[in-house]
Amino acid sequence: MTITILGIPYRIEEVDIVNKYDPADGEIDYENCVIKIDKHLPTSLKNQVLMHEVMHGILILLGYMEDAKDEQKVQGLATALHMLFSSGEQLFFEDGENNVKNH
Repeated sequence: MTITILGIPYRIEEVDIVNKYDPADGEIDYENCVIKIDKHLPTSLKNQVLMHEVMHGILILLGYMEDAKDEQKVQGLATALHMLFSSGEQLFFEDGENNVKNH
C-alpha cells in the first residue's frame, strides 16, 4: 500500500518491530519514503498511527521542522483528522451535487 504526501509516494509497511532501538507504534523514514506501522496493533489504532506519521510527513515537507518535532502537536492534529475522516460522514462535494442546506 502507498500514500502520496504532498506529491511524494510513501510505501506503508506493517512490520513486527518498527524500530528495535527506539520502541514505537509507527515511524516515517523520509530518506527511503517508507512508513512503518506495528502490524500487531488493532486496525483502528493502525489508522491513527498512520495519520500521525502522515502529519509528520506533511509538516516536514512544508518546512515546519520544529512543529514536526512537537509530538503533542502532531498527535493532536493526527487525532483530530483521524476522527474527522473515520466519522463516516461525507466530507467532500461530488460533481453535480449541492449538499448545502439553507436554513
